[in-house]
Amino acid sequence: MARYKGASGRNITSLHPLPGSFKHRQDEQELVQKRTFTKWINTHLAKRNPPMMVSDLFEDIKDGVMLIALLEVLSGQKLPCEQGRHLKRIHWVANIGTALKFLEGRRIKLVNINSTDIADGRPSIVLGLVWTIILYFQIEELTSNLPQLQSLSSSASSVESVVSSETASPPSKRKVVTKVQGSARKALLKWIQYTAARQVGIEIKDFGQSWRSGVAFHSIIHAIRPDLVDMEKVKGRSNRENLEEAFTLAETELGIPRLLDPEDVNVDKPDEKSIMTYVAQFLKYYPDPHHTVADVQENEKEDKLMLRDLKVWAEQFERDLARAQVAETSLQEKYQSFKHFRIQYEMKRKPIELVTQSLRKDGKLSLDQAIVKQAWDRVSSRLFDWHIHLDKSLPAPLGTIGAWLYRAENALREEVSIQQAHEETANIIHRKLEQLKDLLKNIEGHKKTFHEIHGARSVNGVPVPPDQLEDMAERFNFVVSSSELHLLKMEFLELKYRLLSLLVLAESKLKSWIIKYGRRESVELLLQNYISVIENSKFFEQYEVTYQILKRAAEMYAKANGSVEEVESVMKFMSETTAQWRNLSVEVRSVRSMLEEVIANWDRYSSTVAGLQAWLEDAEKMLNQTEQSKKDFFRHLPHWIQQHTAMNDAGNFLIETCDETISRDLKQQLLLLNGRWRELFMQVKQYARADELDKIQKEYLDGVANLTAFVDGSNRKFSSAIEVSFLDVKMFVQDLENIKQKLPAMEAQYKMVTRTAQLLTKEISQEEVNEMLATLTRMKEQLSKVKEYSSALLYECQHLLSPLEEQEKQITNFYESLEKVNEIISIQDPEAQPTTVLKQKAQDLVAYQENCKKALSLIERNSQSILQCVASSEVLQHFHQSTFQKKVTQVQITFQNMVRKAGDWRKNIEANSRLMKKFEESRAELEKVIQIANCCLKEKGNPEELLRKHSEFFNQLDQRVLNAFLKACDELTDILPEQEQHSLQEAVRKLHRQWKDLQMEAPYHLIHLKIEVQKSKLLVTVEECKAELARQNKVLTREGKERMIEEHKLFFGDKGSYHLCEKRLQRIEELCHKLPVSDPVRATLESSQRILKELKSQIDSTYTKLTEHSDIWKSYTNRFSELANWISSTERDLQRIKENVSDTAKYEQFKSSTREIRQQINKQGENHSWLKSRLAVITKICTDVEAKKTEDELCKLSSDFKGLLDFLAEIERTLGTVGDCVQYKEEVKSAIEELINNSKEAQAEAEKILDTESLLQAQQLLFHHQQRTRRLRAKRQGVQQQIFQAKQLQIEGGLPSAMQEDLLKLEGTLENMQQTMEKREEQLQVTINKWEQFERDKETVVKYLNQASCALERILNFSSLESLSSELDQTKELSKHSEAMAVQAENLVKNSSEIQLGSKSKQALQQQAKAIQEQVKKVDVTLEEEYVLNKS
Repeated sequence: MARYKGASGRNITSLHPLPGSFKHRQDEQELVQKRTFTKWINTHLAKRNPPMMVSDLFEDIKDGVMLIALLEVLSGQKLPCEQGRHLKRIHWVANIGTALKFLEGRRIKLVNINSTDIADGRPSIVLGLVWTIILYFQIEELTSNLPQLQSLSSSASSVESVVSSETASPPSKRKVVTKVQGSARKALLKWIQYTAARQVGIEIKDFGQSWRSGVAFHSIIHAIRPDLVDMEKVKGRSNRENLEEAFTLAETELGIPRLLDPEDVNVDKPDEKSIMTYVAQFLKYYPDPHHTVADVQENEKEDKLMLRDLKVWAEQFERDLARAQVAETSLQEKYQSFKHFRIQYEMKRKPIELVTQSLRKDGKLSLDQAIVKQAWDRVSSRLFDWHIHLDKSLPAPLGTIGAWLYRAENALREEVSIQQAHEETANIIHRKLEQLKDLLKNIEGHKKTFHEIHGARSVNGVPVPPDQLEDMAERFNFVVSSSELHLLKMEFLELKYRLLSLLVLAESKLKSWIIKYGRRESVELLLQNYISVIENSKFFEQYEVTYQILKRAAEMYAKANGSVEEVESVMKFMSETTAQWRNLSVEVRSVRSMLEEVIANWDRYSSTVAGLQAWLEDAEKMLNQTEQSKKDFFRHLPHWIQQHTAMNDAGNFLIETCDETISRDLKQQLLLLNGRWRELFMQVKQYARADELDKIQKEYLDGVANLTAFVDGSNRKFSSAIEVSFLDVKMFVQDLENIKQKLPAMEAQYKMVTRTAQLLTKEISQEEVNEMLATLTRMKEQLSKVKEYSSALLYECQHLLSPLEEQEKQITNFYESLEKVNEIISIQDPEAQPTTVLKQKAQDLVAYQENCKKALSLIERNSQSILQCVASSEVLQHFHQSTFQKKVTQVQITFQNMVRKAGDWRKNIEANSRLMKKFEESRAELEKVIQIANCCLKEKGNPEELLRKHSEFFNQLDQRVLNAFLKACDELTDILPEQEQHSLQEAVRKLHRQWKDLQMEAPYHLIHLKIEVQKSKLLVTVEECKAELARQNKVLTREGKERMIEEHKLFFGDKGSYHLCEKRLQRIEELCHKLPVSDPVRATLESSQRILKELKSQIDSTYTKLTEHSDIWKSYTNRFSELANWISSTERDLQRIKENVSDTAKYEQFKSSTREIRQQINKQGENHSWLKSRLAVITKICTDVEAKKTEDELCKLSSDFKGLLDFLAEIERTLGTVGDCVQYKEEVKSAIEELINNSKEAQAEAEKILDTESLLQAQQLLFHHQQRTRRLRAKRQGVQQQIFQAKQLQIEGGLPSAMQEDLLKLEGTLENMQQTMEKREEQLQVTINKWEQFERDKETVVKYLNQASCALERILNFSSLESLSSELDQTKELSKHSEAMAVQAENLVKNSSEIQLGSKSKQALQQQAKAIQEQVKKVDVTLEEEYVLNKS
């Protein structure tokens, strides 16, 4: 059905950052939604006691308290909530988890919403959660309660349906009751269109642009209170004015809370969710201003009439379609008929699909809708099967291509079924992707074949309907153009769902890890589970690999896809996934540290509790010991104070993180231990100070010693002698910085020493106190001096450090350049160096000298500045300057020496430069000439032009350039050292050798060019000859042969073009003999000879054609080949039919094929007769051998033609038998289907029997059921007779066993149906018999009860003692009889449960039996009481 049902594309999403405009629009919508949702939440939280208020939605929702409060107000239920001022993140996640579980319990589907994202305050996730709540608790609830829209809301949450419906087409203008689609969004929109928009004549298509002008808001208010709004004035005002007035009127006059502001709506793309939230309030307060029951009834009546008309159309269309399929017409006419039906089908498709959508909550169709849908499905199936049949009936290979096209279209249009588990969805997509790839492997071969057929417009000479061929071309283009994009999409989707499966796994595991923990063993198990899932399986690496592959797939898909919306959705998905993973990965990574912290606290708590309990027991015993023993024992009390603190810290941590039961146990344990500790500590706390005083005194002395050492060390640093150099000053600055860094610590230590001293003053004498105060005062003064002096000294040194560093840098640069200069001027023998090297050395020398001069100037200027700075500073007087001045003087002396030595070296070098220059110029001249000559040898182009140009150049070439070079070389050799002379001579020999080679190659080069000129002329003449031969062959059959032969001899005679070719070949041969034997150009002679030889062969062949009579065979050969090919093709077709003759599904196709072959035989018979008559004429003018060969071939062809006729007759007989058998099988199948339907009716009737309330009614229905069963048996015997006849026909026709299996299956079905009927009838009879027995037993017991009742009445009304005695005897008799009746009543109860009736009838029967049993018991008890009473 893929050909006739459109496949809606799925939104997919990408990893790139969002484009600027799209991101800006998204941010604006988030802000609008945040404001609207915040106001909506506050309107509901105001109803709470006490009220609450949200200020910042993204922050206030993080702890989950506000969220739970909102759900409590909306649902009216109380939810558990962690509250307090110091809630930790684990409590936040627990609260949010409670809220999400509550929503999931309401069957609200939460897509990609988890506790950690809400706790992080992620805007998109928070807004999505609030929107889900608004949708469920306000919009969906309100729309589902409307009388005219009750069928629109589904039993589950509509979150998914609303999201999917936002991209649907706009609703049509038909009335609300029947047209509104099954989603809350469409229901709300339809309510607005029905109640407001239709009344004032405006069109509201959506919850976006339709509301920007404010007119839509006014239309709702007008529908509720017409006196509040003048619609004419509204249409003339600005958007902002309309919006402001509408919101104000709704708030003041109608009591609608103001959730929106004009600036939220008056934008290019208003936020739909915010507008839906606001508009739904009107629905809440004023659900139905002017709706009547009559409107609904009228609409329902119109719907039924429409459905009835569509049903009639579909049935008529199906009948017309069936007649058109079996019509005996050509393939072209059949396809035209098919197109006509397809157009009608497409016109009706949308209306029928619209009216066959479910309008009920349970999603089921009405009876009329179901009938129309069944008829439509039959029509679609029949039309689709016809199309496939038309494609497959095309001659091979086009039929094969048609079948392949069908599979490819189905694969490309097939929707991906989204499963509950993302991994399963990914596996399904992977399988479909592999199947599609396998299918598309043959696309190039099919494409090539189809293009050939499309160009020829026929297959092996058989024409193809043009319309069908063009439709197939369009379908082929669709497959070719969309396959690559579809493959990219499928790859993206597979990776997308694999990534989502990893995210879901991480989220689900995170929920199981971030919980209220249990004992240490359970936390250890959680940690092991974490290590197994995350670390051992390398979860993060797996996610990163999947993400990177998905990123590349998303980029490729987005690049290939031309849809902006699709690309944006891909990009949005990837960015949201990235953000989600960023937060989720942090949470997952933190789990291990959290679990390890919990385990560590358990360990710390367990160890400290055990140790503290043991110590407390010993300490409590020690309280009764002597004072000295207590002092010794409690000397370590500070250690146990630390242990006690550690125990409480670990215990409090575990109380906060563990579940309620464990927290309660821990609290009780801590309460007991802390009570024991408090009692003990109050008695022994004085012993804790035994070691404390010694410790404090030691701390004081250590602190004073540290301060003294610091002050003394600093003063020594301040007074030490420092040389004025970069390294010394830098080390001194580092020392000062160390002192400065230590100062805060020393000051802190001074304060600590002061506090320690204050503690000691209470325990020591006044003299020691005075000494301590003096020490502290002195120490404070010294620290202040160190601080003040170090700051000033550090400032001066840092100011000096920069010029010293620059000075060191310039001195280093000077000596580096000086070293380079010395390397150049220290060369022992300059003449031994190459000239180019010496020239470069001279240039380098000048550059290095200049560098030294600049460096010296900077050194002198910096030294003056440094010395002046040191001299002017008061704190730098201990800096020594002598070494610094000596270093500067040494640089000046060194520079003067270098200048003198460099001048001497330069004079020696300049003497040899003149001869070197002359040599270089002559060598350049020679190299230029050689280069031009080599270019000539390699140049390509027109051979004639090159021959003229190169001959002129090589004729002017002489020896003068070489002689000038050799003379300059001799002059230079006299002054060069021996080792350089060798290299010079080598260069001269190389150039001389190149000159000699050039003189040798030049003559051969000119010969090559001459040969090319002759060859090109030869080829031109050969082409002229070939053109003439082609002309003669072309007009061979149209003009007289005598004139053509005369022209041929004239053109190719002694003075013609061929003779000119021979002359040019002779010239090429002469030139080739002048070349060396190894020269490859000599092969030109052979190729030219071969070309001329081929031309000669063509000339002779053409002449032979002119002189023979071969055209007499042309028409004969063509017709002979045509007949032979047709016989071969037809034999293959008949053989294929014979092999598949048992396939009854192809019977009609085979029958049609044999009919066409029979029609073609008459035409080919005429062709065969023509061949015989034509051969009789031709054999008279050809040779005997040729005639004998041709007659044998025609005789064999005649034999094949006769064999084909026999084969066709055999196939036709077999097909006739198959047709009869198929007809019998169809009749049997139809009869069995009718029997099955009747059997189902009988089954329903049997069930009705079991559901009857009375036995009489059941017996009557059983009688009717038995009559129906007898009729069915009679029909079954008729069907068995038909099956027997079909078997006989099969045996007589010798058909394959496949058809026999079909008949056996039908016979088995008939037998099973008979057995079922007999079993059902037997069960019914047994049930009725039991029911009859039950009624008889019941009648007996009831009769007894009546008798007993009468007897009891008589006993109560006795008149004398005699009558009393008589009544006592009767009572005694009745009591005996009651025991038997009690047993029988008990059997009634038992039998009532064993009778196989319907649930309702069986229940009534059991109630009757139990009631009778109760009455029997009451009678029995009454009889006993009366008997005892009367007897007494």
